[in-house]
Amino acid sequence: MRATPSILDLVSPRLDTAVHYGARINVERVLALVRVLLAASSLLQLELNPAEVYPLRLAYRLILAYVIYASGVLLAVELTKSVPTRFHLIFHMVDVIWPAVIALFGSGVSSPFFLYFLFAVLGAAFRWGMQETVLTTMAVIAGMAADSIARSTTPLATMFGDPVLRNFALRSSFAVSFAFLIGYVVEWERRSAQEAAAISRISNLVRMEAGVKVSLEKVIHQILNLFSATKLILITGERDSGQVTLWRSDTVGPGNVVFSWQNLENEEQEAYLSALGQGIAGAVWRDRSSISSVAWDSDGGKVQQPCYLPSSFVEEHPFGSLIGCNISVASDISAGLLLFDPRLGGGSKAQLRFLLDLLNAVAPAVYNVYLLRRLRSRAIAAERGRLSRELHDGTVQGLQAVAFRLYALRTRTTLTPAERDRELFDLQQLVQNEATSVRHLIHELAPLDFEPRHLLEFLSGMVSRYREDTGIAAQFMSDASQVDLAPATCREIAGIVREALANVRRHSGAQNVLVRLGHDARGWMLVIEDDGQGFEFNGRFSHIEREENRRGPQVIKQRVRAIEGELTIISRSGQGARLEIRIPGIPRASIA
Repeated sequence: MRATPSILDLVSPRLDTAVHYGARINVERVLALVRVLLAASSLLQLELNPAEVYPLRLAYRLILAYVIYASGVLLAVELTKSVPTRFHLIFHMVDVIWPAVIALFGSGVSSPFFLYFLFAVLGAAFRWGMQETVLTTMAVIAGMAADSIARSTTPLATMFGDPVLRNFALRSSFAVSFAFLIGYVVEWERRSAQEAAAISRISNLVRMEAGVKVSLEKVIHQILNLFSATKLILITGERDSGQVTLWRSDTVGPGNVVFSWQNLENEEQEAYLSALGQGIAGAVWRDRSSISSVAWDSDGGKVQQPCYLPSSFVEEHPFGSLIGCNISVASDISAGLLLFDPRLGGGSKAQLRFLLDLLNAVAPAVYNVYLLRRLRSRAIAAERGRLSRELHDGTVQGLQAVAFRLYALRTRTTLTPAERDRELFDLQQLVQNEATSVRHLIHELAPLDFEPRHLLEFLSGMVSRYREDTGIAAQFMSDASQVDLAPATCREIAGIVREALANVRRHSGAQNVLVRLGHDARGWMLVIEDDGQGFEFNGRFSHIEREENRRGPQVIKQRVRAIEGELTIISRSGQGARLEIRIPGIPRASIA
């Protein structure tokens, strides 16, 4: 909901964000260069039109001294690595006082020396913003007033024919108009940059490895501090489960914030979910009123129908001012945020607009963490289910068979020594086979612990060990010398390869298997191909097409979703199967 800021918004307190030193020094370098050019042009004006100044010799000396000062400032700013804050103020004070001095020797509003007044205003705008520009403009007008008084009470009045009052009025109107224009634009741009920096900083707090709860705690804490609010409440609802969760952060003292969360019961949900209606982007309530003072839609337009808070809510959460907004996340998730007593500068609409911009940027990142965590949980559940089936149908059945045959061997009395030895040998082979199966399961459950940059070496070693353990002719190939993917993506790729090789060993009856990782303009491609019996279906299918009947490798499909990849399954009955996984080429440097 973007809106043009009002004057009151631009003169209100700014965000508490540090200004990068590089930006400050660059501003001083630009101003120093402009100062030199302005001084040099004034010196040239004296040479070309000496009759326009009085007395010429004194003006010439003053301008020459200013040229030396401006050149020294430019040289110092260019050579130094640090400009203390007090020097910024000294430079600015000189820029404000100098026009009042040199303007005494100019010819009114047509004098080139009037540009020095505008330069002082320009310097305030670029150094600081709207508020400082207003104060500088007042100082400039005071200097011009002093200049007008001097022209009225000294011999300068006889030298210039311009009426003093008209001269002062014109110069003042020029200065005010210029100050308003440049101050408004610079302040708007500065605040936009500060807001963008704040949004980027808070978005970077969302981490996949931290999880949803920790990420939300950090984000909510930062929003609370950014707006200097007393309390923040976030309500999230899941459509599938119907679960509504309340996340809360309270300021209980200077620098002390308490974070909590709870699942709401059905009777508690209505008090929080009914605050904002359909089609409402945000609303503002004041002075503990249950009726909103103003409400806006997503386009920034006012909504005539007010929003109502339950009386029980107002009693439980008293406030001086309250901002509420709906958060657009996804069709399966609804969310709303309530911010109590925010003291960030600007009007309510400006506060709400920035809050919506912030939440619309952060919410997708949090939702992605939520999705990946949910997919990972499903993959873990599927892996545990598969392990349970393997143990039940394989190891447990094999051990029971060993137990029955040992019991038969112990109770039979008619066996010859040769038959007993052959039975014992068969039992030994059966136990060894089950031990091998258990060892494979343990290997499959081992954590994938490796450096992401060593993914190729890890996959090559995994395939080599698989070849030695199973006797299947497995081979790994790659046309890349290194992989620059996110750590989570690398772990999922290794998990996909391990699961695919395990499926080949258990189900395919293949003699050969090939694992190939390649890279092209579209990203990375992982291919796993074997010459076994294939799947129970024939043809080429995407994992979405196979999702309807839940056929195909479920664990692999979950892992592919976790990295936002595309899985294609090619099956030829009696001739083998081929898995093609397209992986987005997102380098680690771009992962927040």
